[in-house]
Amino acid sequence: MSLPTRAPAHGIRTIVSASSALARAGLAAIVRGDARLELVGESAPRDLEEQLGPLDADVVLEERGDGGGERLGVPTVALVDDPRDAWLHAAQGGEEPGPRAILARDAAAEEIVAAIVAVGAGLIALQPRALAARAADGAPRDVERLTQREIDVLGELSRGVPNKTIAGRLGISEHTVKFHIGSIFAKLGASSRTEAVARGVRLGLIML
Repeated sequence: MSLPTRAPAHGIRTIVSASSALARAGLAAIVRGDARLELVGESAPRDLEEQLGPLDADVVLEERGDGGGERLGVPTVALVDDPRDAWLHAAQGGEEPGPRAILARDAAAEEIVAAIVAVGAGLIALQPRALAARAADGAPRDVERLTQREIDVLGELSRGVPNKTIAGRLGISEHTVKFHIGSIFAKLGASSRTEAVARGVRLGLIML
């Protein structure tokens, strides 16, 4: 276990975890290569839970084979074999919170850094190609008929804002907002905003 000295610049304190030393070294190099991040340690998966407390990490960058729950409440960026299935598992919920960001193992360095920065800011991240793969592999056909504007409106619905606010944010009229909401309800088979948002999350259309 390496414990680099804490840098004076307050970057996002990140610990990397992977089964092989080579993989850990590669992930560590990605973290070190961005000034917004601060590498505070490297760990094998079996030692991660024990090390998280002393390392005081903000984010865990973890290579693993599934999308299992986070450890000790530290937000996790997970590199997995199948991000599509991992995201579906996380969206459906479970006894433990899932990772805040899910990427494929072959994600580019800039994608990994962007995910860590997003998670460090309290956001959720997922590669667009994972959503596209899922839509092409079993998602209901009606989901594909949602337009980008309808997805934008659905995202605003997830924030719980009224129609007037949605109209202002998207630069459209309240009447148009109501039209889009009606279309979203019909396409998702929803009868309320809450139900539409829940279905949108499960189907990978939006992220909370």
